[in-house]
Amino acid sequence: MADEEALKAREIELLENLNFFLMNYHRLIANGYRKKVLDDEIKLIQLELDKIKEVLR
Repeated sequence: MADEEALKAREIELLENLNFFLMNYHRLIANGYRKKVLDDEIKLIQLELDKIKEVLR
């Protein structure tokens, strides 16, 4: 049960991070974030979310 709870907590954390990056995408790039780095970070978050969802099934 603890593992499942930890995965759900990690899923929530990743969703919050993803939402932040997506909502602030243009502002972050304008403030000096590199577009490629930001795009890669978003892809990594999405991949990890997919893996967590597979485990929780």
